[in-house]
Amino acid sequence: MTYRLITRSGVALAVLAALIMGGQAPIAQAGTGLTIQPIKISQTMKPGSSVSGTILLSNASTEDVVVDVSIQDFIPTAGTETFQFVGRAPGVTTVRDWITVNGPHQFTFKQGESRQMEYTINAPQDAEPGSHFGVFFFKATNVSDAESQIKVGTQVGVLTFVTIPGKFEQKGDIKNFWTDTFVQKGPVNFNLDFENTGTVHFEPKGMIDITNIFGTKVGSVPIEGYAVLPTGIKKLNFSWNVVGLLLGKYKAVASVYATDGTLLSSASTSFYAMPVWYIVGFVVTVLFLFFLIRFIKSRLKFSISLKK
Repeated sequence: MTYRLITRSGVALAVLAALIMGGQAPIAQAGTGLTIQPIKISQTMKPGSSVSGTILLSNASTEDVVVDVSIQDFIPTAGTETFQFVGRAPGVTTVRDWITVNGPHQFTFKQGESRQMEYTINAPQDAEPGSHFGVFFFKATNVSDAESQIKVGTQVGVLTFVTIPGKFEQKGDIKNFWTDTFVQKGPVNFNLDFENTGTVHFEPKGMIDITNIFGTKVGSVPIEGYAVLPTGIKKLNFSWNVVGLLLGKYKAVASVYATDGTLLSSASTSFYAMPVWYIVGFVVTVLFLFFLIRFIKSRLKFSISLKK
């Protein structure tokens, strides 16, 4: 993934959108700036506890850069895949207050240099149960532009999900589940809109089971790999990489479960497999053989003679 950012306005939104959409990738990369690993931190913490870790940051640009480190809070926008950054509220601590980066918040990074950025997350005693969201931002500016009023740079980020145990709900609903009505061959692509109606983020897991016209199970696709924010709707995409000929009507049932195994929601869709080119090839072959036989019969005469 590559992010090139020109000004600070819109920078955070662009980076965070890319991270959330592709949050399973192991490395976030900027073509003329920074590489970073991991791109997502997820911790379940009791109030009053702390946890530490490291972020590997590397200068992948062709010159020295100045790196600025910042932390921001964000919240999901209800009913969408979008989000918004939020400022501090009087008397309320948030993820940005819980995180401490061990080191300077601005430093010069030599070309090709790498370093381990140590951090600590301290959950306060009065931390509210549920999910809390933040993001580490690392912005690289060329040393030659560091003093300019308009800084051209690259920014990458690390998503931070902190879950505080307690009274919260983990639930959701499949809003839509569909595929193409007609397919000729695999892979068969499935689309699923999942709404997190609970109060914490989580990764819905489950299975898409495919049966043929006789009700026999012919395949399955695991549902996994996507974190959905609370109150948000996320479009999930999966593929059935079937090998062999598909023909007739098929039914697919998607089932999504909570982390404790409770069924949250299920939905079904149907599709028809019509391997047109196979059918056309078969018909052409049959017609060819039919006319070939007629031609042979019209050109050849058979006679039987009986000798006494």
